[in-house]
Amino acid sequence: MSIIDEAIKSLDLGYEIEYSTVSLMDENFICLQEDFLKFLEKRKKDGKISPLESSDIEKRAFPQKILQGAKTVITFLFPYMTSFHKDGNLSYYCMGLDYHIGVKNSLDRIVKYIGQYHKDAKFYIQSDIGELDEKFFAYNSGLGILGLNSLIISPLYGTYVNIGVIVTDLKFKPKIAEKKICDMCMKCQNSCPGKAINGDFTIESQKCASYITQKKGELSKDEIEILKKSGKIFGCDICQKVCHFNKNVKKISSTYDIINSIEKDDLQISNKEFKLKYGDRAFSFRGKSVLSRNIDLINIGEEIE
Repeated sequence: MSIIDEAIKSLDLGYEIEYSTVSLMDENFICLQEDFLKFLEKRKKDGKISPLESSDIEKRAFPQKILQGAKTVITFLFPYMTSFHKDGNLSYYCMGLDYHIGVKNSLDRIVKYIGQYHKDAKFYIQSDIGELDEKFFAYNSGLGILGLNSLIISPLYGTYVNIGVIVTDLKFKPKIAEKKICDMCMKCQNSCPGKAINGDFTIESQKCASYITQKKGELSKDEIEILKKSGKIFGCDICQKVCHFNKNVKKISSTYDIINSIEKDDLQISNKEFKLKYGDRAFSFRGKSVLSRNIDLINIGEEIE
């Protein structure tokens, strides 16, 4: 058992966490990073980098720019689907504990465990918030299939996973990455309310319902129509629900309360009360005004100033 396996076991989460490693000193992987950087440069030039993505595209591809002396990237998949997840007006991923909190806590504990045996080691951890492109490392380390909707598909948990990354100056033996793409059944592309899914495993973020639900300010008529089609006030699960890889996925046990929906009455509280009640949920970061707007647009269909 490797020290990473030991660290994961010490978490005692009650479910399996998938992980893989890549070497930042491998010439073949460095070539992949360089190709990815060129891809990002073109997307930036074409104006296809969304405001929710890091604009520092070099750091997205090269963790060596974030952690000096970085030698290994360890990428983890944390499942979140439970038997308590039911259809509501929230996306599945934000019904439970905010993954920024949960995943980061697990990564912190893994780093602390490894650090006991490597006192001088350096680490950088990330769960969504940061410069690294986590999906690039998840896919190229062989953790899952790349879906047409650009999501990583875990063999165990489907697309219902959150990604966490540890960059370290320690050397770990890289796993042999078997990279696959989905069978392109086109169900996700055909079902997308904003027609945001391209045919090249990328998406147009500004047309994605999940992005629109998080956008501040006034929405355009087209954006309102996409929002209403999604039926969600935060996030969107349509492309995941139609994916056949998500049929009969393994579910995890969780003692954390699952909130399937937020109604208008739930938001008739002060901002302070909102943070106290929902601050540990991923949907809280945009504040209650965005959620309230989205509820009104879905229920009434009129633009709220």
